[in-house]
Amino acid sequence: GFQFALEQLKIAFPDLDESKLSELDALNRIVDGKLVPFVPADAA
Repeated sequence: GFQFALEQLKIAFPDLDESKLSELDALNRIVDGKLVPFVPADAA
């Protein structure tokens, strides 16, 4: 799942900042295979 993708990213881009990756996970979600900004349902 997501953890596996993170491991692949770390191998492909060893200089990536892991804190930025966790931010990315918190602020985005995957819809139809695309990364989209996470918007809480009550903000729409």
